[in-house]
Order: sequence, then structure tokens, then C-alpha cells
Amino acid sequence: MRGRMLFRVKLRILMSDLSEKSPVFTGLILLTGQDAPGAARGLFSSLSEFAIQIIDVEQIVINHRLILTLLITLNPAHQRAIETDLNLFADSSGFDIATIFSDQSSLPALKQCIGIEVVAEKMQPIHLLTVAQGIEDLKANIEGITRVNQERIGLLFKISGTDLQAAVKVMSELKFENTPDIRVFTL
Repeated sequence: MRGRMLFRVKLRILMSDLSEKSPVFTGLILLTGQDAPGAARGLFSSLSEFAIQIIDVEQIVINHRLILTLLITLNPAHQRAIETDLNLFADSSGFDIATIFSDQSSLPALKQCIGIEVVAEKMQPIHLLTVAQGIEDLKANIEGITRVNQERIGLLFKISGTDLQAAVKVMSELKFENTPDIRVFTL
């Protein structure tokens, strides 16, 4: 155990010496399973001894099913050790974990996003198809979709690659049968 801790301390030193101008080695971690208290804590605990940086994290729970994604940077020499610790956590917790590691020329930049909120008494696939088609017509990209309303079904589309004025125009021109309420705003 002491040897492993010393190894991880050395990892932190090596990671801090990496040039920020060189290509970046990233790991995308996907954790899924039955939602339970401590899921995020367990994942972060498994990674806490490593010299990594968290670049992005997203977590959602739908019908008691957890989906947590995490994008990290790391030294490529430590990929196996990280995968080993993640597999130990998965085995002890009952969560499924998948990883993808790769070189990237640069880290993804934080994108300017616009929100499109769609609210309906009964959300139908045609509503979402119509909104998605409008987003595609804008040549924009959906960065995320989140439920935001409990009384009526409300979904927030977080999009990038367009401006507010264009999004308002396109969304106001959409044709629906049972029209949902649509609101477009800067995030």
C-alpha cells in the first residue's frame, strides 16, 4: 500500500511537469447503474489519488437509473492503473464503468450556449423531432437535454453553434399540432 501511495505522489509530480502545449491525453469515463447515495463519491474516491484534471462532468438520473460521465486529462502511462482502480470500484459497487482514452490536439473549449425550453402537457416525439429539426436547420449542435419542469413536461435543449436572434426566429416559425410552449434564451 505504501508503495502504491509513493507511486501516486510521483505521478502528481510527473503530471505537473507535462507541457500544456503538447497534445493532451484524455479519458472519458461513463458510469451507469441503479442510482444510490455515494455513487459520485465512490467514483471520485477511486480517482482522487491520481494526478488528473477533471475537464467536464455531467450526471443525470432517469427513473432511478444513473448516468455519470467524466472527462479527464492524464499521463498516458497511468491509464492502466486508473482503469484497474475504476474496475475495483465497479466490482465493489455494482456500477458499470466504461472508459475511452485517446490523444487530443487540444482540450474542448467551453462553448457559448443558447437554451431552448420546450414545455407541454403531453410531450410527444413529434414535438422533439420538430425542435431537433429546427436546431439542425440552424446548423447548431445539441450539447445537452435536461428535464426542467415537474408539473408539465419541460425539457431544456442546450445548443451551441448559433446566435440568439437566429434561434428565436427559427423556433418561432416551427409548426406543431398541439403546440408546446417554447422559450429561447442565452445561457
